[in-house]
Amino acid sequence: MEADVVIIGGGIAGLWTLDELLRHGVRALLLENRALGFGQTISSQGIIHGGLKYSLKGVLTASADEIREMPLVWRECLSGQREPNLSKTDVRSHCCYLWQTRALSSQAGMLGAQLNLRIKPKNIPDHHRPEILRDTPGHVYQLDEQVLSPRSLLNSFRSRLSPYLLQVDETDGVQLQVEKTGAISAITIRHDNREETITCRAVMMSAGVSNALLSEQSGRKQSMQLRPLHMAMVKGPLPMFQGHCIDGAKTRMTITSEYLEDGETVWQLGGNIAEQGIGQTSEDLIRFAARELNQILPALDLSNLEFATYLIDRAERKVKLGMRPDTPQILKHKNILTCWPTKLAFAPRVAERIQKLIQKEFGIEKHSEEWDIAPLSEWKTPDVAAPPWSRAEVWYDAQGQSLSASGTQTPFKQAS
Repeated sequence: MEADVVIIGGGIAGLWTLDELLRHGVRALLLENRALGFGQTISSQGIIHGGLKYSLKGVLTASADEIREMPLVWRECLSGQREPNLSKTDVRSHCCYLWQTRALSSQAGMLGAQLNLRIKPKNIPDHHRPEILRDTPGHVYQLDEQVLSPRSLLNSFRSRLSPYLLQVDETDGVQLQVEKTGAISAITIRHDNREETITCRAVMMSAGVSNALLSEQSGRKQSMQLRPLHMAMVKGPLPMFQGHCIDGAKTRMTITSEYLEDGETVWQLGGNIAEQGIGQTSEDLIRFAARELNQILPALDLSNLEFATYLIDRAERKVKLGMRPDTPQILKHKNILTCWPTKLAFAPRVAERIQKLIQKEFGIEKHSEEWDIAPLSEWKTPDVAAPPWSRAEVWYDAQGQSLSASGTQTPFKQAS
């Protein structure tokens, strides 16, 4: 079997790039050894960032400048006005709410965001506030950043790309054939006692944490760093709500929501709380999250809600002093491109750059004749990964005590 490009890793960067390459007439395939989006993509909060968190210091950082055009690209794809057509993706909300703590530094951070963002926060009057922000002091803003369901997004790509998505065994499902020059000439794939060898002109590694292992197998270990997060989740009869609480130059907490099959809602709690949660037990993080929610959302009653946590590593190209990379990172070695998108919102930018590199560096052009992929017609297509709340084994109350049943009362306190 012959292909131009083989992509290893079925997260958002790999999927978007596969779509981009196929639309440009490049013969490309994607390999996944677990499930599409497993790891970082399915665990993301689904916010199409426009640079808010990178603008809070009042200056236009490289990150903010790079990312601020992304919401428009995504909006056009999600509305079907641009390829890839992602109009079947569930959009949780077309905007996020922003609110501040009482600190003066929070006000300075909001000013920085207003000055530097392409999509600027809009002050909303008190009578238009959502109920959950009823008792929140200070101003409340609306930011037109969409929040989508990562699982639905992955399903959209799976539907579009199914014939080119190949499931491989979790262990030893991919064997790289490396030439003396260091280039990869072919990849042997295995699944359920079936084997196929694919010759290729270029390889894209977009496997997140597994990029380190793959690059080592290729003979050149790429420098990578892991940025761990300890995310908290809370479920119950909660409202659908997407928002950021800002404290100075940091997002004190980012809340995103999704409906559960039983009619309840689950919140993911990210931002600074997820970074501070590293080193804490689940019970300690839950107690900390409950205290934070009491402070930033005074109208919320936590007594009938359930909490859980999960750990996730963000894989990034290693940079000096372990700092977070400002932009998507792509490293080239021979015919191997190793990439880290750093943010869900950057996926279109990664795909665009990979496509141009494929053409410029390897001379891979659009094919005029149809590609026969019949040898792979019966190969299994990977499933989409399950969201983190469906994998939580233990749920707790706000005091960190384990629970076995959900509460049924309203999550709002009585208005004073």
